Amino acid sequence: MIELVFSREAGADLFDIYAFSVERFGIAAADQYHDGLEEACERLLHFPEMGSLHPAVSPPVRYLVFRRHHIFYDVSGDTVTVLRILHHAMNVARHLRQ
Repeated sequence: MIELVFSREAGADLFDIYAFSVERFGIAAADQYHDGLEEACERLLHFPEMGSLHPAVSPPVRYLVFRRHHIFYDVSGDTVTVLRILHHAMNVARHLRQ
């Protein structure tokens, strides 16, 4: 069975996205967006190779687009690790230095 793990940074990203969404769009919209992000991450358990390799990141990591955010993740053995969840306008290379 494949395990889904969130890095500390990805957990903080989820929290920040939710807090911003509550402030900007209200609780109902924030809940809906947050649920969608989590469902997208959980899909990676069934299709871990579904994301594309991001050309600006070295070593290469995969990413999956969910609305205005990109879910960056790594697959190693039976583990999918969500590394970051970044808004599409953010500088990916700067936020994904490993």
